[in-house]
Amino acid sequence: MTTLVQEARQGAVLVKFSHIRTGEELQRNVTLYPHLIPHGFKVGNIDNGSSKVPMWDMDNQVWMDLEKSTIISYKRV
Repeated sequence: MTTLVQEARQGAVLVKFSHIRTGEELQRNVTLYPHLIPHGFKVGNIDNGSSKVPMWDMDNQVWMDLEKSTIISYKRV
């Protein structure tokens, strides 16, 4: 998961994941890059042992906790 976090710290990433409850496949443009987050908010260290990763959902303009086990794929956009 470190690679996803590293990519998101550098810009936008398209993440495909399954909804935690319904299993529906979803995709979102997410980031941890301060220049793409309102007010330049910065995320500190993210524990590799955590089951969730905080991400700024650029499509809906909200913070989301992305469950690692639900990630199908991701790519930098």
